Amino acid sequence: MKLNSLARFRRRRRLIKILLLAFAVFTGFLLAAEGRYAVMRLGDISVTPPGALPQHVVWGVLTTRQELFWPSLLSSKKEYEEIIENYYPADVKLKLRGWGKFRLEVKPLAPAYKVFWGGKYWYLSEEGKLWSSSLKENAMLKEHDAEKKPVLTWGTDRATPVDMGDLKGNVLSSSIPIKLIKSWYVMADELGWGRNVKFIQAGVKEGTPIVRVIFYTAGNKNGAQLLLPNEAEKWPETGLAVKKLYGGIENLPPDIYIDGTYKGKILIRNLRDEQKEQEKKETPPDNKGAAKKNN
Repeated sequence: MKLNSLARFRRRRRLIKILLLAFAVFTGFLLAAEGRYAVMRLGDISVTPPGALPQHVVWGVLTTRQELFWPSLLSSKKEYEEIIENYYPADVKLKLRGWGKFRLEVKPLAPAYKVFWGGKYWYLSEEGKLWSSSLKENAMLKEHDAEKKPVLTWGTDRATPVDMGDLKGNVLSSSIPIKLIKSWYVMADELGWGRNVKFIQAGVKEGTPIVRVIFYTAGNKNGAQLLLPNEAEKWPETGLAVKKLYGGIENLPPDIYIDGTYKGKILIRNLRDEQKEQEKKETPPDNKGAAKKNN
């Protein structure tokens, strides 16, 4: 038994030596080939569709190690994809297509809504990505209807739509509830308001989230306003009341403010009268009479 065990041990040790020698030879061969033929260097990254991203972007974000040793790019492709996605409004996927050759598949994001927040305009995608509507990289975007929809105004009294401590580039991950705001736009269309709406504003009233719908008026100015619950399924009640009173949204006077956030009733105010009353309060009294009396 001892002789058999010793024989097996010697055979195993001999096999290990052979494998180590083979590995050393293979490694030496690779190093020699790399030195002469650069066989481990990154050969090519093709972009699909062609021209979807500039070449300086495709190659400019590579590290030296990734260029010299292509398996390094394969093992860190997620980080490579994220760097591009942080600066370009697109979904990118890097795939191996041969020895040292890759294919970068680029799918531009589709803006679903145009958002006004923080003093500037943004595009918001269904995936929850937010980026400036004036970004020069928007040239890569396909046709979209975000510009045809009412602008979504995200009020400062609402939760900040991005994590300001996690800004990595031009394209931000947004916390805006896509499903919720989509229900606002869908309901506005169902009630026949769509083409008359200028802004849909997400705000807060007395600590409760509400939605303010502002309609067009002559000269493309702000017109009538509806204050509505945050839940779109509650809007038809106000819509029905407005239809009974005015015959339709298009007949609303431009200075009317309707608060439909109360259950079972609506409050109607005239914005022009309120503005005049406010101006009257803020205007200082005439001192001419007092001056004459003093004289």
